[in-house]
Amino acid sequence: MHIHIKQNGECIKDISEQYGVCEENIRMVNGITEGEPADGEELLILIPTRSYTVQYGDTPDRIALRFGIRRSDIYSLNPWIEKSELKQGQNLALKYGDRRGGMAVANGYFYKGCTTDLLQRVLPYLTYVTFAAAIADERGVRRSANFKREVEKTAEEKKIPLIRVYDRYTDRYKRCEGLTSFAEELISLALEDGYKGIVIDSCPMNHSAKDFSAFLMILRKLMIGCDLILITEINEESPLEFSEYADGSVLYYPKYAMDNPASFADGERRVLSDFACNGESAKTFIDLPSLARRGKEYATVPDMLKSVRRGRGVIEHNESTLLSHVCDRKQGEYSFTSLKNIKSLLELTSELDYMGVCFDIMRTPLSYLMMYNSMFKTSYYNSVRTRVGCSRVGEE
Repeated sequence: MHIHIKQNGECIKDISEQYGVCEENIRMVNGITEGEPADGEELLILIPTRSYTVQYGDTPDRIALRFGIRRSDIYSLNPWIEKSELKQGQNLALKYGDRRGGMAVANGYFYKGCTTDLLQRVLPYLTYVTFAAAIADERGVRRSANFKREVEKTAEEKKIPLIRVYDRYTDRYKRCEGLTSFAEELISLALEDGYKGIVIDSCPMNHSAKDFSAFLMILRKLMIGCDLILITEINEESPLEFSEYADGSVLYYPKYAMDNPASFADGERRVLSDFACNGESAKTFIDLPSLARRGKEYATVPDMLKSVRRGRGVIEHNESTLLSHVCDRKQGEYSFTSLKNIKSLLELTSELDYMGVCFDIMRTPLSYLMMYNSMFKTSYYNSVRTRVGCSRVGEE
């Protein structure tokens, strides 16, 4: 795996010849459907350490059986191939690198507006899929979207579907009234729609930590009997018990060094290291950044890069903060995380024994997923529950 910075005068053909990788591979991995990358743009270059040329009559199942891999591995290593059929003469990658990170877990967030086709494309990289499908307020719990078909597809592919609940009525935790019935409503909806667990936002609950922790205990105990798992969304300021009383957590950290830290080590590394020392990193996902910022406005990194390529802007990199910047007369100045930053975060996942990563399926560039896939082995469905572990609530 290499991160190549495009120089002035280079084209994809030159880069493909330099690394011995086909142009189609470089374009698909980096989301370049037409034209050339911008000067200074980082390109992920994946060089197969094992490959295979498709023969007449080959199918994904036959190839997987022949080489002792999973069919989903073929699609995750070669996202540019059509799932309907293989073509004779196609060159397939069967392995990238040695995956030194070992086993890890990826959790993709599926929001309203995301397509089933996109979900199908990223499923090989995932272990969990979190569907933003429920809202809770003073009237109770209700569906905000119907993802029945997508949930069924997720389960068919041996992935774990989770329901994400947006709670708009935080006063219930202060009153501590009806918490059991609220927990039962959440569980009932999850079971009815075929989910295997619940993801609940605890980031805004810092002002009522004691009451919210009491609710997590109630919810967790009820979920154990239903064979459901509980995931809490927290930030670096959330009380420790928000992660202790759950099967797993999603950690939202300062994504873009927003407060201008002196370096990556003083920003993301410090936050993730501190949480690993004081928390439970082995059952925690790190949220991968996928947005570029201009002032207070945000844009997805893929959309921003397309704009820069059209405008022929130049991308600059800060080796200290691991942030990239682009400035032109049309688009103004954008800052966004670099591929080197993503690589560093993935290395921290292994170094600090985090469970894995999570990301927004619609916004995350394919290069992030390919980099993740080249560094880690994705956990199997049956092995995940043993890694998630039991919280202390389950031991009481």
